[in-house]
Amino acid sequence: MPEDLSELVRKAPLSFLGTVVRLGDSRVASVPADDRTAVVRVAEVLHAPDAFKRLGGSEVTVRLSDDLDPPAVGDAAAFFTDGTAYGEGLAVQEVGRLPAEAVQPHVSRAARTADAMPFSAVERDLRDTDMVAHADEADAVVVGVVVGLRQAASPTASGERVSEHAPDWWLALLDVAHVEQGAVAPGQLTVLYPNSRDFRWYDAPKPQASQQGMWFLHATEGALAEWAPFQILHPEDYQPEQNLETLQAARR
Repeated sequence: MPEDLSELVRKAPLSFLGTVVRLGDSRVASVPADDRTAVVRVAEVLHAPDAFKRLGGSEVTVRLSDDLDPPAVGDAAAFFTDGTAYGEGLAVQEVGRLPAEAVQPHVSRAARTADAMPFSAVERDLRDTDMVAHADEADAVVVGVVVGLRQAASPTASGERVSEHAPDWWLALLDVAHVEQGAVAPGQLTVLYPNSRDFRWYDAPKPQASQQGMWFLHATEGALAEWAPFQILHPEDYQPEQNLETLQAARR
């Protein structure tokens, strides 16, 4: 694997194998053609959001990176890009590039496996790496099931005006079966979480009754500690239970 492939996949939401068909051209009106634009015919999408997984066979306008030498017409390469404009055509900003042969092993492996795309395995490795790093930052990691849910306090109990961005704190009662790290004992444990759907809190885990999983807990501070010793705020604070094996394997 090229040394920088993982970092390219991390920072570029869209990558594809393609061949340069024209230089100094653009298929998108909002992206003027100049000596740093190219039209590339996509041979195969390597990783992408759902909306762009079927780009194979289409022509994409690429604003070439100022940090890389421009390719020549006829050159085939793996382009790592970020979106720029989408309308009558797609225009993207190049953030990296690799020779086509550098990613061919991933294309071949995807054809032999159940992976949806050539870089599916790379994306899984990145998610696992991020999960382990996040676990290392947590004050406790437990496996347990949600056995109770209740609002921490009535939002209007104090008579004060409630902001539309208020977290709407709720309490989840976990029945902890396994403690992977932290000063926690198996048994019942109360955890604080924001139940608001406001954009500030939307991505925070929202526990559901009978939900089983692995939970990354963070110590509460100040007045919040009166409600519960731990809270969950980050999208990665909830993990499927089977990810425990991945975490343990990474720490061996």
